[in-house]
Amino acid sequence: MLLKQESTPPFQAIILAAGRSSRFNTGITKLSYTLCGQEMIAYPLTILQSLQIPVTVVVGFQKEAVAAILTKHLFAGTIVEQEQQNGTGAAVALTKPYWHAQHILVMNGDMPLVTPEIISQLIEKHTNSAATVSFVTAYNADPSFTGYGRVMKDGNRYTIIESSDFTGDATQACYINAGIYLFKREFLEHYCDQLQPNNKKKEFYLTDLIACASTQNYTVETIVVPFDQIRGINTLKELWASEHIKRSELISYWMERGVHFSAAQTVHIDLDVTIGAGTRIESGVRILAGTRIGSNCYIDAGSVIKNSTLADAVLVKPYSVIQDSSIETHAEIGPFAHIRSHSVIGAQACIGNFVEVSKSTIAEKTKAKHLSYLGNALVGSEVNIGAGTIVCNYNGVTKKKSTTVIEDHALIGSNNSIVAPVKISAHAVTAAGSTITEDVPEYALALGRARQVNKENYRSPLIMSDFPQQNSKHD
Repeated sequence: MLLKQESTPPFQAIILAAGRSSRFNTGITKLSYTLCGQEMIAYPLTILQSLQIPVTVVVGFQKEAVAAILTKHLFAGTIVEQEQQNGTGAAVALTKPYWHAQHILVMNGDMPLVTPEIISQLIEKHTNSAATVSFVTAYNADPSFTGYGRVMKDGNRYTIIESSDFTGDATQACYINAGIYLFKREFLEHYCDQLQPNNKKKEFYLTDLIACASTQNYTVETIVVPFDQIRGINTLKELWASEHIKRSELISYWMERGVHFSAAQTVHIDLDVTIGAGTRIESGVRILAGTRIGSNCYIDAGSVIKNSTLADAVLVKPYSVIQDSSIETHAEIGPFAHIRSHSVIGAQACIGNFVEVSKSTIAEKTKAKHLSYLGNALVGSEVNIGAGTIVCNYNGVTKKKSTTVIEDHALIGSNNSIVAPVKISAHAVTAAGSTITEDVPEYALALGRARQVNKENYRSPLIMSDFPQQNSKHD
């Protein structure tokens, strides 16, 4: 359900993102940790933005880091600081000056598995029933999940008991509080300021408003959703579990669209990724945010592709790394190749074993198959780069990287050192073992190596007799 944007919207949202993340034991806010390439706090924000619901975010612990993530995701709402982390009720109360909609949606910031459908379903139930308060619950009979408030119902009255205060049998109180609420604004305005501190930490619980509404005979509604979609994250173990769920969703999505994963349980795939039909992904592959893979590609084991574009029918051999680069159709990469820093590999080109390409353009049908480094190079079509070729692009004095130009149909001999800036023209040949420091004309042969000199009798029979002879049986 897409909400229509109005001058005074019927709904606005508050994301609670002020907690100290103490159970992570890392000293870093959990909201900055990523699942499938996207920060935790960005998940609820993105959903609310897609539904066109204005958002206020309450920050506290490491507020600058959280605010930076919000800015990265084009957040245009209001940020409110909770200097003292004294409960969800106190956090919501701080946002009161910014309430202007008829209904206020409140949700925790550590819920990356929530879907737009859950928010839409809650809004629909709340609206159709003219409820004062509506909230999301889930069924979970596993008592090991101890970080969730328990939803108790007596007739038409609801009470939520926070996890730290719950002393009953968790196998009997199986409905848990998800941490997503929808309030009529006038109710929230009247009762939010009446909350009292509720435990030894003197915290103000937003959940107390559920019991308050029930006691005052206001209409309270709930929706029940799958537990896996409302998992909160308070520990690194829970982060790990939730990322497995999200990654499985992504892989299932691409399987349904014709992508073959030979060992799906070993593949890491991020949210911001597209893959064409007919592509095969082997075990241990990492496909990271910003990657676009065409149809009928083959990505072999252990390869890593990040923020890169692969056209149709690209072959990536095992353990290759492609970062911030583009690979054109029918190109072959690897094994053990490294393409990075906005490089472009042309159609039917071959970048082979232990070849690194950085800030370079390699045109169609060019081959660099063995043990080479090509940095800041513009390489034409149908060029052959011999094994062991190094482009010397870095000037250690001025700290400047210079460009090498190799034109069409050039033949670069093995074990060349090409000292930039230099131009090797079309159809030119450089001899094996050369150091090339000057431009090479078309069709020319460049030799940049010392002349071979043979020293006769360098190892005389007398000298050789001093060395023990090898036993040929054991050579």
